[in-house]
Amino acid sequence: MAYLVSGATGWIGRYLVPELLKRGDEVFVVVRPGVDSAYRFDRCVREWVGGDRVRAVRGDLDVHGLGIDPDWLARHRGSIEHVFHLAGGHDATGFGTRHLVEVAERLEVRMLHHVSTVEVAGAAEGLYTEDMFDIGQVLLTPFQRAAFEAERAVRDQDRVPWRIYRPAIVIGHSRTGEIDRITGPYHFFRLLRMAAQLPRLLPLVVPKLGETNMVPVDFVARALDHIAHLPGRSARTYHLVDPRRQTAADVLNLFADQAGAPRLVEVMPKETLELFLRVPGASWVLPRLGVPRDVLEHSEFGCWFDCRNTTIALAGTDIVVPPLAAYAPVIWKYWIENWV
Repeated sequence: MAYLVSGATGWIGRYLVPELLKRGDEVFVVVRPGVDSAYRFDRCVREWVGGDRVRAVRGDLDVHGLGIDPDWLARHRGSIEHVFHLAGGHDATGFGTRHLVEVAERLEVRMLHHVSTVEVAGAAEGLYTEDMFDIGQVLLTPFQRAAFEAERAVRDQDRVPWRIYRPAIVIGHSRTGEIDRITGPYHFFRLLRMAAQLPRLLPLVVPKLGETNMVPVDFVARALDHIAHLPGRSARTYHLVDPRRQTAADVLNLFADQAGAPRLVEVMPKETLELFLRVPGASWVLPRLGVPRDVLEHSEFGCWFDCRNTTIALAGTDIVVPPLAAYAPVIWKYWIENWV
């Protein structure tokens, strides 16, 4: 069994490819032209067990057919069963994803696996199910709009069978804490570390922050690998989320405990913070603390996510989302030792 993967050297791809190597003979990785992309590929190949069975395929999402050599496509037609598209979140217009669909069609693959994100829900409220997509929700950020358009590009075609996976906020490995970028709650870690200088009995008063949902990268990679290889129908969506609902304040308090900082207490409406940030000269406060202005829009949701399809697909396996409280110390320790 052979695979073609876009975004293989990204955060999820680094853990997915080793899972695929356990199953298949070869994994072909789309590598963009350029020294940086080649360096990332070479570094990952050295890290992956079975990396000698990983092959680079020069390609670019911005080009029709990804710019892949037509002779290569002809030689591998019918021999690549699965295409994994992990780079859709960086496809601002959806054209890159359409180009990848074109390649999947020419290869006559059995299934296209598109990794999207729960952020396609945008500002939706209430329960957002795996069957929902365009419900008229407002998309608040460029990232949300890009992910939405990429997912639409997959859904709007019927030439290639597909499955879509929407991870929640993907954080570090649940056993090692490893991360390769700062995202989600990590933006607040510096602030919590500073707050550790305050008496712990003094609560940190914050606005109401809403709900959040976070999953470790190892869960996402294993769940994606398992579900992708299940027989059955296409045109299904899977939410790779924590089924336990948590507020953003609850999550940050887990890390406040690790930092030795006072706990957060929500006592103000969120509009209070928004009004403060509109005050002239106040907009520099969050960035100076290591918190980008739009980070709340990437860390909390006005809705919550069901995962019925995922639960059924993972039944009988040991692939589950561990409680965040169980691995929060590992996440904090890795950040302190490697990112401070």
